[in-house]
Amino acid sequence: MIGKLVIIGIIIAVIAILVPNASKMFSAHSLDEVKERIDRATSDKQDNLTASNTNKTVDTNNIHTSLVPNTNSSGTTVYQLAPQFVTRQNYIGQVFAKNGNTCQISVPDLAQTINGKKQLTGIIQLDNCSSNLGDPVQVVQLTVKPDSPQVNVSSGLEVTPYSDKSSTSTITTPGSLSGISQPSTSTSPQTAQGTTLPTLPPYYDTIKLTVTNQGTGATLNFVDSSGQTKSVLVTMKNSDSVIFSGTFYSSQFTADVKDVPDTPHIIEMTIDNTVYGTLHASAYAPSNMQNSTITGILSQ
Repeated sequence: MIGKLVIIGIIIAVIAILVPNASKMFSAHSLDEVKERIDRATSDKQDNLTASNTNKTVDTNNIHTSLVPNTNSSGTTVYQLAPQFVTRQNYIGQVFAKNGNTCQISVPDLAQTINGKKQLTGIIQLDNCSSNLGDPVQVVQLTVKPDSPQVNVSSGLEVTPYSDKSSTSTITTPGSLSGISQPSTSTSPQTAQGTTLPTLPPYYDTIKLTVTNQGTGATLNFVDSSGQTKSVLVTMKNSDSVIFSGTFYSSQFTADVKDVPDTPHIIEMTIDNTVYGTLHASAYAPSNMQNSTITGILSQ
């Protein structure tokens, strides 16, 4: 207020000097009118500044909002998607080690190539495992299709024991595939009740592969009780080299392999069978497996 009166006084003084008798022009009414005009101009300027600051605040809020993550995005995993959005690939695995309720499962078809070197087998570590040592299990690899809704976890594994022909329910548990040579920990179990357990293919009834480890040697035993096997190509290898390789033209044979190192190794067989065509058999043996017998798994 004092500033406004000072401005008015300066204006009057200048006019009084420049214009004779100017003081007569400034009655009380004239002074009030000048003051009112100055107040109005000052008020308009303040209003413009306030509006400008308000607009700036709105713009800032808009930018801020655009940086907030979309809270409407799906928080689901591949296990929770509808079946039409998921690709399922079935494999056969085998429990090769068990400690308490934790199983380690060999799945040769899930072996990965790391740094240019292929693993002997894919290894799954599964908690809450109901299978026994040596049991075959069904392993299903789940992958989200490109046209599916957005998910946080786009792939996974389900592990299910095979039916003993008397079971009518199953526990399907997600497992974790090791991306490196050591197995990783499985995810939380999920239960699917009231469904029928998968059954093993019919060639499991006639074709058997067993491997008995005895100190530094191993004995391979192959039997096709149907007599329909024409040839079997056998390879035993570890991560460094092929330990043994040979072809047998018989439905039944035994092979003794000497000097087997105490390192993880796998026995693989390619079977030419008259009834089932080409079959693949494998038996994975970790280290420290002396004086033990492993039953191989079969796939077509």
